[in-house]
Amino acid sequence: MLLILACIASCCVSVLIPENPIKLASSMSRVKLPKGTTIVTDNDTGPGLPIPGGASDGFTFLVLQIPPEKIVEFTTILKESPFWKPLPLPAELAEHERAIQPSIAGGIEETIPIATSTGYYLFIDKQEEYNKRSGKQVYPIATPFYERRSFNFTFGLFNDKDGKLYLWRLDT
Repeated sequence: MLLILACIASCCVSVLIPENPIKLASSMSRVKLPKGTTIVTDNDTGPGLPIPGGASDGFTFLVLQIPPEKIVEFTTILKESPFWKPLPLPAELAEHERAIQPSIAGGIEETIPIATSTGYYLFIDKQEEYNKRSGKQVYPIATPFYERRSFNFTFGLFNDKDGKLYLWRLDT
């Protein structure tokens, strides 16, 4: 009985206590952020329920400022990362930019300056990633992410001109 209560309590704590935004950003970006990185915008609805494979609806929109003296170093880290790609966006994303903007979730008016940025981007299709991890087709991914009934992705953009890192995670 105590074990059951402990499990329930740990689930509640992880849902109710917000994650440190810098740690969250590092996890979302899949790279270590430089010391001195600061939070400009922190809009996080939390992780949702910690149920594998679903029920974690919510969103996170973070804007971070990389210290000016560390922009070149951080750019090198992104260049070497297998997850980050140089801008511009590929056609699949560029033609459906509205689908990867935070305003799609409602309540967020800030946008990611994709067209005017230089630097790197990250796009992780969480449904595709979950299928690979589970070794079977759990989510149908034959259709592009923007045509699916639910959106489950992480998008990141680093503007190497001003050192701003934008991270957007949506799970519907």
